[in-house]
Amino acid sequence: MIDAWIVAFSLILVRVSLFVGMLPLFGGRNLPRIVKVGMSVGLATMWFCSFGVIPSLFVFEMSAGSHWLGFLLAIGREALFGAMLGFAFGLFLLPARIAGAYVAQEMGLNLAAISDPSAQDSATVLAQMFEALGILLFFGLDFHHVILSALHLTFIRWPVGSPISAFPTVPLMNGMVHAQEWGLLLAAPMAICLFLTVVALTLMMKVAPQLNLFSIGLTLRIGAGLLAVLFFLPDVCLLMQQVFNQMSQLVYDLI
Repeated sequence: MIDAWIVAFSLILVRVSLFVGMLPLFGGRNLPRIVKVGMSVGLATMWFCSFGVIPSLFVFEMSAGSHWLGFLLAIGREALFGAMLGFAFGLFLLPARIAGAYVAQEMGLNLAAISDPSAQDSATVLAQMFEALGILLFFGLDFHHVILSALHLTFIRWPVGSPISAFPTVPLMNGMVHAQEWGLLLAAPMAICLFLTVVALTLMMKVAPQLNLFSIGLTLRIGAGLLAVLFFLPDVCLLMQQVFNQMSQLVYDLI
């Protein structure tokens, strides 16, 4: 019985650890590793107390017969499932990051990209600002409860050691597509303002060719972009809330 508990706790810990590691809110490089380990062990202990004391028949068979090959395959399956679920929750902040990167590109701020401590690549200042705003709204609107409830539902629908016929890859791919669309929708009002600014600068260049629009055009585009971001910020927050609601429904469909 103790061997079965050890096997069940190991499988739960693998699923939770990969979930925490893939989640951008907690799995970034800016979060200390000791915090990630403590969070993974704490969550795994909580779900082990709820489900691990009654492991599946497959867990009993592995612990009784010492089927190490089956145990390794089960660990790989739990790791893949936890990573997939963490990646799905990472799509919550992807629209905000896409919107910020697109607006920064239209403002001509691509050269101002700085190193992002939570990702492997660099990001513009606006992309980080939009992502930080999304994180604040995510926790302020209690959407972090969706993370815990969704992970809890996975242990109910797919207990550790139970076979999974097929991973729900189709809803995950649909979520990636929708995240791209919602990112462009978030950036649409500000992008329209910047497009009108470019049209006005083009007309000014036609009317007064002697003006050096290369020097003043960048300043005008940055000023117009910042004013557009400030003006449409309440609407962006409302749209982010709708995006979180849609992504929550997508995660539940994934489970």
